[in-house]
Amino acid sequence: MRLTNWDTNRFLIYLARYLGISKKRITYCGTKDKRGKTTQYFCLNHNFDPSGINIGGCEVIESFRSNQILGLGDLLGNRFTIDLKINDRDIEAVKNIHDELNLKGGFPNFFGLQRFGSLRTNTHKIGKMLTLGEYEEAARTYIYDPEFDTEDYRINFAKNNDPVAAMKEFPETLNFERSLLGYMIQHGNLKEAFSVFPKNLSMIFIHAYQSYIFNRILSLRMRITESMNQIFPGDIVMPVDYLFNPDKSQGISVNRINLEKIQGMVNSDRLRPTIPIFGYETEISRDGPGELEAQILEEEKLDTRMFRISGYPDLSSKGERRIISCKPLNFSILEGGILDFQLGRGVYATSLIREFLKENEA
Repeated sequence: MRLTNWDTNRFLIYLARYLGISKKRITYCGTKDKRGKTTQYFCLNHNFDPSGINIGGCEVIESFRSNQILGLGDLLGNRFTIDLKINDRDIEAVKNIHDELNLKGGFPNFFGLQRFGSLRTNTHKIGKMLTLGEYEEAARTYIYDPEFDTEDYRINFAKNNDPVAAMKEFPETLNFERSLLGYMIQHGNLKEAFSVFPKNLSMIFIHAYQSYIFNRILSLRMRITESMNQIFPGDIVMPVDYLFNPDKSQGISVNRINLEKIQGMVNSDRLRPTIPIFGYETEISRDGPGELEAQILEEEKLDTRMFRISGYPDLSSKGERRIISCKPLNFSILEGGILDFQLGRGVYATSLIREFLKENEA
């Protein structure tokens, strides 16, 4: 399907209702951003005629039957076509920045801003509250966050704490907020209100907080490194394929004995250093990298065991590791300053574009 102005989670909810089936009968490889036109495969365990789907902003490009069900993690990578709307002078600057980035080990593999919410970039705040056991506060922040929200209906709920009145005021399009209000009407509180959300939606909050911590550690690391390739004793490196997808089953510890050999393999794009995405099974790295990680955890007042979330066990996360940098494959600039390139799974094109734009702004 080709989607326009749809983020994946909202589209799945709408599609399931449209077809009269459970969302669990629709699977896919990864979530896509609302902005832009996105194309991806969906598996629908349902007997229907796909050509009959008539949903605004949705185009069925092809359909076929398969014995294999797609799932999260099956994606190899994404291809991006992005119009930066830049002039000839800026095109030359982008080419130079691209070459310089590659010489220094690629661009930093930050989680993009859309990881934290498309309009209200507070998803990680709610995830932190859930991790700390502040369940009621998390639900209330989702309904009304004074940092972002100016709508009267949100402010009225915060003032009056009246879910019945709020349900009359909140627009029908705000499905998730209305679900929380409906829970409050039924139970009198919001302590376990996130139970009304699909698990994949609720996990977004936890993943956003993990991503926020990762970004903070990566930013701190970049202050002390000369290039994204530089490794230190205490690092964990992982093999990567041609799209920089890591083999997470083969973490290799860096020490003073193997440092030089591993550095050569990193320089030749066979290995990449990693930073933890913290979960309840995560071990702090050793030596210098571990000190950076411990510093951020202390500032967040966080213990990794907190990611075993007692109030919502299904949202617990054991954690994993993520490479700190990568390079675009088949990068080219088409006529009119349109960028065309490929990235591995989980890598944000916005993190690459950010490197071009911040240089142009400077």
